[in-house]
Amino acid sequence: MSEHITILVENDFHDIEFWYPYYRLQEAGFEPLIVAPTAPKMYRGKFGTFTEATYDAGSLQGKPLLGVVIPGGWAPDKLRMSSDIVQLVRQVFENGGVVAGICHAGSLLVSAGIVSGMRVTSYPSIKDDLIAAGAEWIDAPVVKSGRIITSRRPSDLPFFMKEVIHALSR
Repeated sequence: MSEHITILVENDFHDIEFWYPYYRLQEAGFEPLIVAPTAPKMYRGKFGTFTEATYDAGSLQGKPLLGVVIPGGWAPDKLRMSSDIVQLVRQVFENGGVVAGICHAGSLLVSAGIVSGMRVTSYPSIKDDLIAAGAEWIDAPVVKSGRIITSRRPSDLPFFMKEVIHALSR
């Protein structure tokens, strides 16, 4: 049985913050499932790469999910407009899965209502949103609080994915 991890996409996802986790998860023996509000559909990254989302939130029924990875860019702001995606993130968290987000992904974590009382980091421009949602914001390459793992920017990816893979492997 495969170890399913969802990676969320929408147009303007941060290309490096998508592709680096995607390949690292595969190297670690997980099966990343590309999930978007509408699927199957091609999505374009900020820097011009494309990926095809083969699943939407509804098509994941019955698939056991170990976690969800949320790349940054401008995609999280679009993803949070999908009630199905917001519910998926909340369900993964409530079901004991790992929720990992980098850069602007914290905005989707706010919409999912899962950051109150948690320690998090993010791209600095959404720091105030996370604090207003009840999180403690820390400026660090990676912050793990319970099953939530967050990072600030592409240069944090090695620290981020090391922590994500460690958490998923438990």
